[in-house]
Amino acid sequence: MTAPAAPAAEALAFPSPDQPLPPSREEAVAALEQRYPSLWRAGQLGRAGSQPVWPAGYAGLAAELPGGGWPVGGVTELLTTQGGAGELRLLLPALRALAAAGRRIGLVGPPCLPNAMGLAAAGLPARQLYWVRPAPGAGKVAQQADVLWAAEQMLRSQAFGAVLVWLPAARPEAMRRLQVLAQAGDTAVWAMRPATALRESSPAVLRLLLSPLPGNALSIVFHKRRGPVREAPLRLRLDGMEGARRSAGHAAPAPAVSPVVSGVVAGDSAHVVLDRGASAAPVAGRAAAELA
Repeated sequence: MTAPAAPAAEALAFPSPDQPLPPSREEAVAALEQRYPSLWRAGQLGRAGSQPVWPAGYAGLAAELPGGGWPVGGVTELLTTQGGAGELRLLLPALRALAAAGRRIGLVGPPCLPNAMGLAAAGLPARQLYWVRPAPGAGKVAQQADVLWAAEQMLRSQAFGAVLVWLPAARPEAMRRLQVLAQAGDTAVWAMRPATALRESSPAVLRLLLSPLPGNALSIVFHKRRGPVREAPLRLRLDGMEGARRSAGHAAPAPAVSPVVSGVVAGDSAHVVLDRGASAAPVAGRAAAELA
């Protein structure tokens, strides 16, 4: 009696020598990472992905940031235990790179008057800086709404390489709007918030807690990043702003744009007023120095 033929499934159990072997787990993961650069493993720092990063300027910090620098197309939260912890000096290398590339930099709602001469001496020329302040005399809630509105218009215009916005009180939905707008462009967004905001969730791609230390140093705690958890704070010695300190006795206001409910003031006005009901189109061909 003739034995029955083997099923087709059994015949396929032994591939021919010419049939390629399936990729290993590591090869499959590497292929996915190459195809989707934004993917990252929990045990390693994320890469820059399809968006570039701006240089951190400090080797110790660059080694801890995904992609080795400050992310573009996303919000970075810098949370401080006190105002003036050194956040501007921390960002100065990236801001210098932005200025050297000819990109505009927006300062939205800073708590102190920007020193245009000091910033220029630090490598940030006034023609590329735009200072935006809320309407004087308005309440805190209205001022915060103006600051958020101005930052959103800057992101919608896609005319800025960086937006620094100070948000002493911002609801989670406001942070989500900033993150969505940042993802749609190539702007680096830094949101300065108090340390108490850590009690709230945040859509920011990077979240750092900054605390000043003696000796011109800064303690950086990584609360959120695309990578493994870092338990110990990073101690970073900051570069000084010698030029800014030399110019401290000759303070000059930076170019000012005030978001209030009003029309656009043209001609030789001391400043430009943004209308909250108007479009976000930038004023073409007008240098920042003309807004002083």
